[in-house]
Amino acid sequence: MKIKVNDKIVVDVQVTQKGPLTPGGLAYWQIDYMVGGVCIHSATTGAIHGNPDVVAMLDRQYDNTIYHYQDIPNPDNEPTGDERKNRRIGSGTSSGRPAWWESIEITHRDAIIKAYSQLVID
Repeated sequence: MKIKVNDKIVVDVQVTQKGPLTPGGLAYWQIDYMVGGVCIHSATTGAIHGNPDVVAMLDRQYDNTIYHYQDIPNPDNEPTGDERKNRRIGSGTSSGRPAWWESIEITHRDAIIKAYSQLVID
């Protein structure tokens, strides 16, 4: 199946049930948004009855955490003072590496558009 993400982007969609049905008849699903047979974004549902709505999922938000590792040359500085207002920022270690991170809410549609913009299509 193909769906329109915006006026310029059309992607293939592959829906896969993850694991068996629960005793109550619920299932978890993975929705892969694909271009040229390659998955550019994946979304997962909670436990739901029936098949997921792949179009409605586009506008559902999820938490996206961006890590800024500090053990590299010229690392990004952690925001301080007013730069931190209204932002969810943490710091410490990630996978044993010093880092700070920011968690932002993003829609699956926006993530697909961002991923699509990085493709080189001949």
